[in-house]
Amino acid sequence: MRPVDADGERAPDDDDWARPPSPVLLADGRDVAALEREHVRAHLRARRRLREIEGLLDEMKSEVEASEAGALDPAGSAGAAAEERVVKLCEEVERKAVEAALMGRRIVELHRQMDGSGCY
Repeated sequence: MRPVDADGERAPDDDDWARPPSPVLLADGRDVAALEREHVRAHLRARRRLREIEGLLDEMKSEVEASEAGALDPAGSAGAAAEERVVKLCEEVERKAVEAALMGRRIVELHRQMDGSGCY
């Protein structure tokens, strides 16, 4: 039996959980899930970019050290070639850094969207 309210009417059924969720709630759930998946993918892409940048920086460091060693050794003519490689690596690092910054902005944007839709 359901309890009776003060005005004599019965309280609504507590069987709401038995009803299937509305299509609007299902669509919202799918949107939230899609946002969460995109957030994870963006995070992984950003980490991959940062690893690439780290590898390029390590490569640059070794090139610079080799260039410095060549500059100290007057017999080494590989200094010019090493300098060119360092310049190319610097350009690539700058390009990757810009990409990483854009991905970081995208991650922040996804966080804001997820916070706005009540995720987490």
